[in-house]
Amino acid sequence: MPRTPASRTQGTPHLAESVFATPSRPVSEAEVRPEPAIARFVPEPTGPLVERSTYIRAGDPALASRFAQLESMLRRLISAPLHRVDELEDAPAGPGVFLLSDSDLMTNYYVEACQTLRIGTSQLARAGRAGRGARTEGKASLRAQMAEHLSINDTQVTAYLAKHCVVRWLQLDEDAPHLAHFAIALLRPALNVE
Repeated sequence: MPRTPASRTQGTPHLAESVFATPSRPVSEAEVRPEPAIARFVPEPTGPLVERSTYIRAGDPALASRFAQLESMLRRLISAPLHRVDELEDAPAGPGVFLLSDSDLMTNYYVEACQTLRIGTSQLARAGRAGRGARTEGKASLRAQMAEHLSINDTQVTAYLAKHCVVRWLQLDEDAPHLAHFAIALLRPALNVE
């Protein structure tokens, strides 16, 4: 007599029944419940730095406000009027931050905070000849950095700046160094990033 699928399964238990069958002996509660994790005592750090760090958190309103203020100043700097490098006589005599870019505004070359924008930009117009001409603290002058970055001759830097670069500035009585650091971190100008 041929076997039918129903008769074939009647003689042997299903795999599911054998796997999920209840055990013949009772399972103790200790075998079912996992062991509790051992808690280690870690002392809380203390001190003035720890107390300060508890106030500075990512969602802290003061930190968000400071970030928004720096972002607003950076937007003002980026949208400031463009000035050709060879026409910087109207730079303000007060402190602030300036940004050197190419005239297409595709590449940012240099950001600096200075006590007097008129002096800082005039040094820029001379491509680092006054005050920055020599190597200081192991850092090359702006002229040398620009020549190396553009792969041009050192004597061609002044002509390149006059023909192909623009300067924007923002006069600030306070926070100029903070804005300069913020701008360098976000804009990553070629001559500031090493």
